[in-house]
Amino acid sequence: MQKRKLKPLSAKLFSPIKKLFDHKHKPFLHTIEWIFVLIAFFIIGLSVIYYQRVISFFEEREGFPSGSREAMIQTKEEEKLFTGEVVPEPIDTTAWDTYRNKWYGFEIQHPDTWKNNTQYKTATEKSAVYETIYKFRSDGEGTGSIFEGYDVKIYPVKKVPDIESTNDIHKKEGAPEDTSECQLAEEVSFGSGEVYFQKVSIKDGNLCYEPAYFYSITKGNYIYNIVPAVGESGERFSNPEKETTRLFPEYKEAVSAFKFISIVRPQPKPKPKITAQRPVSAKIANGRLVCAKKNNKPRKSKQNKGKHLDLECCLDPDEYPNPWCTY
Repeated sequence: MQKRKLKPLSAKLFSPIKKLFDHKHKPFLHTIEWIFVLIAFFIIGLSVIYYQRVISFFEEREGFPSGSREAMIQTKEEEKLFTGEVVPEPIDTTAWDTYRNKWYGFEIQHPDTWKNNTQYKTATEKSAVYETIYKFRSDGEGTGSIFEGYDVKIYPVKKVPDIESTNDIHKKEGAPEDTSECQLAEEVSFGSGEVYFQKVSIKDGNLCYEPAYFYSITKGNYIYNIVPAVGESGERFSNPEKETTRLFPEYKEAVSAFKFISIVRPQPKPKPKITAQRPVSAKIANGRLVCAKKNNKPRKSKQNKGKHLDLECCLDPDEYPNPWCTY
């Protein structure tokens, strides 16, 4: 007997496929081709319908122009419209005036219409820990704005070591002693990023602090808080940052223009050197040399142009005042 040759396994596997492509099965193959074509058209049709539905949805909601593909490309400002945020119009600050303060070494801008409305005030209240406030105020005529301007508050670092200790942060009643879990500030910068501020933006839901919004920066011996100023209404907001941005966009422009300059302070005049002879007999009272004699009234002879120098701090009619003495 001759051994039967075994067919390779691959021939067995591909045998049905070869039969499928026989001339006998051409009608079947055409059917499969048409099925694939129909499926492709069906998928493309669904995609077009879905795209048109999306376009029409945004046209109805936001008033986009019909058929505009650019309407689907959103900028950061346009994205805010979908979250309900109000995008303020750009403010032209090219004509703004610049205020420079050489004593504390800073400069800040304000609208050029705010003429002669810059004031300063030193701390007089018992609760005040600031050293000086510089107030920048709008004319306020016909604006109807809740905000009247902004303040630059100067705090000495020796007395006020951090933002939490300033007069612009207020703890809530019943706030926990440990406030580390409550967010207070975050570091931000504007423009070139050369100056970094601490942005304080506290909403009503904060467990530790009352709502607040301002920018703070520390340099050298001082903390500089730039705070928006509410007018006579004294209105308070649950979300101060959002409302300030919406109603008073000039504030943020002013903060972004804040810069440090060199501190220049006039040097105190040196006390003139006394060349006169020191008194030979006098007493010291409160660190000063005064007359030691009882019932002596040297003030009555203060204007006397005497012949010789007083050496007792007890001015007599024939003596002229000694610069070492206090009469």
